[in-house]
Amino acid sequence: MRKLILCIVCIFSALCASAQTKVTWSMELGLGMSTWMGNGSDGSNPMFNPKVGVGIDVPLSGLVSFQTGLTWASKGASYKMEGYKTKVNQNYLEMPLLAAFHVGTAANFDMVFTAGPYLAYGVNGKRNIDIDDLTVSYNTFGESKIEGEIVSGLRRFDAGVMAGVALDFKRWTVGLDGEFGCCKLASNSKTRNLAFFFTAGYKF
Repeated sequence: MRKLILCIVCIFSALCASAQTKVTWSMELGLGMSTWMGNGSDGSNPMFNPKVGVGIDVPLSGLVSFQTGLTWASKGASYKMEGYKTKVNQNYLEMPLLAAFHVGTAANFDMVFTAGPYLAYGVNGKRNIDIDDLTVSYNTFGESKIEGEIVSGLRRFDAGVMAGVALDFKRWTVGLDGEFGCCKLASNSKTRNLAFFFTAGYKF
């Protein structure tokens, strides 16, 4: 974890040092829906989840910039089986690595289209299993011991592809992002993360 943080700091420092024009920092809040996709995801239902983070926009030319940052994003899914209901909450630290294309409009804002990969690390979360009036809760990531049996958690590392569109005003941005996971959530599963977030950001 310390190596990851150090790597992020080095990337930010290098970007700021090499930028030819003004670098923009922002705070971002988002609310959206997440679920699972892929083989084995049948029956999974979406959940409402938030995300919050800081972002940096480094201009590369008049129309193109590089966007990255660090975001706390909550994902997961719920599903029902015969006799019980399961809800899985997955909280990640994410770092997007996006190319942004700025298109000017006749109004007082730009349209910004973004695309690129993201890296994520699962920090915490809970899995709740409801059986009638009984609720069993254990960690999403890592191993848990339930009634003497070891239950394996989901993989902490995740990576995938992000794409989005936003309206970029002088101080504010509003947009829609989609996140498509490429990594399996567990070694014995082929399910992957899928999430969409409506976002609002304030630029410094």
